[in-house]
Amino acid sequence: MNNEKRFNTMSEENGHASVMPSPEVAKEAGRRAKAKSSRKGDPSFHMTERMRRLSTPWGVALARAGQIDPKSLGPGVIADVATGSGIQLIAYSKILKRPSLGVEIDGNVAVLCAANMFVAAESNDVQRSMDRIVIGDGSDAEGVMTEYWSSLREAGTRAHPPVAMLHLDPARPMDAQNHHIDEMEPSLGPVLSSWKDYLEPGPNGPCILLDLSPRLDDDQQSMIDATIETSFPGIRRTWEWLSQGGGRVDRLSVWSGSLSSKSPRRCVRMGTKKIMAVIEGKPSIAVASEISEPPPFGSWISILDPVLLESGLQDNWIESALGGRGGRTWLRTSGRRPILIHTEPLADDDNVMGFVVATGQVVQHRLSPPELHSIDLTAASLARNEIGSITLRCSLDPELHPTLQRRLHKAMRDIEGDRSFMADVQLSRGESGHTVYLICREP
Repeated sequence: MNNEKRFNTMSEENGHASVMPSPEVAKEAGRRAKAKSSRKGDPSFHMTERMRRLSTPWGVALARAGQIDPKSLGPGVIADVATGSGIQLIAYSKILKRPSLGVEIDGNVAVLCAANMFVAAESNDVQRSMDRIVIGDGSDAEGVMTEYWSSLREAGTRAHPPVAMLHLDPARPMDAQNHHIDEMEPSLGPVLSSWKDYLEPGPNGPCILLDLSPRLDDDQQSMIDATIETSFPGIRRTWEWLSQGGGRVDRLSVWSGSLSSKSPRRCVRMGTKKIMAVIEGKPSIAVASEISEPPPFGSWISILDPVLLESGLQDNWIESALGGRGGRTWLRTSGRRPILIHTEPLADDDNVMGFVVATGQVVQHRLSPPELHSIDLTAASLARNEIGSITLRCSLDPELHPTLQRRLHKAMRDIEGDRSFMADVQLSRGESGHTVYLICREP
């Protein structure tokens, strides 16, 4: 049998087949997709271009694994039942020191995943001998576990390990802006129902982590809660919103059972390789206020990461950021740049500043944004306020924005002064309203 057939064939008995990470599998994967690193300093993995687009970044995968207390897991292996490239599963194994069981319905992807597990493994880690990728349907737990245990027996391992932790990151339509939970593959309900008898509970119940579309609305999130509750009545859950600082929620996940915290919600600000800030608590609703006059000079404007508002944890952040000091009002609670106006500076605390895009005091009002023909006049006006540089953090024509920023930087490169940013605020005047552009000096 040639390699193509050998690695992609399922057994006739139960419709599943095992791929054991090995030098042979790594060699075969090299023929299908050359290993390369997605980011400087990251390991090299075998992935097709589609896999690379959908794969969890290595830094995020490691950080997520690092959030899990190994003591929260019961005995057994970590199972990812829609494993794809295997990056997240590999990170779990690396950090938590557990054998890995991946399930992938696409035989070609399964081979690449098994190769990734092999190349990422430490040569002296004996637990890696129990790693497997099972080709098949991730919602058929009985078929997967039968095939897994059979593969272990054939390799001389008599153990029948249960599953200590279940991870699911289902495939979904590429247009993540418009999708429903019924479009996830494999479907969440059948997966949870099928695997519940194979999960070995931790101290606070089964360990389940669901990685979902960050575009799910409140109603869809409630449907997810109901689906989890059906298979695991009364199980504790923590919803997590994660941002990588691009003005959006990058990942939405549910941590259930022994993986959950005592709080129902958590928001995380992730840097390139590590978590910068975390806030947990109960959600609340933020309401933006209308203003008819520009914010007064000397008041503070803070542009915040939208993950705070999406998670509903903005009040918990405000308590840490300002406590009982001064007044504060939301000027914008939606979009990529939520804005808070306040009378006192923010607390210099990592869990506060990690969610801050920019903060500064108002020193100038402008009735219009910068324009290409008046860049020098704009630069001179800023210089009179002892501003030496400015970052445009306002709504502008996306095609024009980088050119304006570049021209301003060039015009101000020889000007000594403080850093600043420009924010836009809507004033309520008449029926149409008006936008004012604020120049804010950064501390």
